[in-house]
Amino acid sequence: MCRQVVGNKKGYMTIDKEYGGLEHYLSWLIFERGGNGNGVVFVKDKRIIKFKKNINLSIEEIAEDLRKTDYDYALFHTRLASVGSVCRSNVHHFVFSPDFALAMNGGENCSDIEISDRRPDMTDAEVIARAMFESGEHPKEFLRKHTNRSAYTGVYKGKPYVFTKNKDIMMLLKKKDAFLFSSDFPWQYYGQNIYTFTSDDTLYWEEGMELPTNIQETFDANELVNGPNKNDSLRDAVKANPEYRKLISRIIYQLDKEVDTAETIYAQNKRINQEDIDRNISVKELFKI
Repeated sequence: MCRQVVGNKKGYMTIDKEYGGLEHYLSWLIFERGGNGNGVVFVKDKRIIKFKKNINLSIEEIAEDLRKTDYDYALFHTRLASVGSVCRSNVHHFVFSPDFALAMNGGENCSDIEISDRRPDMTDAEVIARAMFESGEHPKEFLRKHTNRSAYTGVYKGKPYVFTKNKDIMMLLKKKDAFLFSSDFPWQYYGQNIYTFTSDDTLYWEEGMELPTNIQETFDANELVNGPNKNDSLRDAVKANPEYRKLISRIIYQLDKEVDTAETIYAQNKRINQEDIDRNISVKELFKI
């Protein structure tokens, strides 16, 4: 599994100014499920104007590019290697023209996909990217036919897009005309213009379309986890909406990783101090998932 983001510049700047900074957010994505290479693509006037990827491309460099580059949309991906070795050629995104790019979160069986140039170490994401590029087919139709369980972000004919058959793979920050599709957000963001998808159908969005309407705002995780009535609040939230069970599972997973790695970006950033982390361990005992 990997982590990926698609958004407009106002979305990234909202994270930078209102949610603790780009370095914190992007580092958190890498810390959660990435770290084997980062990539970023910038789109302006329906063309890819800048593209970087490497196994050691730093968050500081990406964050500065996100601030200083003149772009309409940017796509970020951090890889957690599953298929293929850890090397630059296997880092996402796969960019084959000034108006085509693709990145993937998940894994696919690509044995039925034929491409003209298939290396032994090629990732499933690159196999899909090359096959789609060679076919010239629209990503919504190609991915619907040839994939089963992953989330995809990319650029097709200069338009950024998001495709997923799994409603839990992508979430959305939407605040006025600022937006970011993301694999996930730190649980501290929940309840602050962060939305989760509620439809079992395939999600497809591309530049020019309205943002999805089949979404609901996530609960305020800070209040549920740390509030005065946290035992009852957590149980009541799940009773009221089963979707909360999945979100709370994510929170507990994130808390576990924070507790297990004391020298993480959280400790360094002091956004969660050790006392808070120790207190949050009890979430497991308070709510059995």
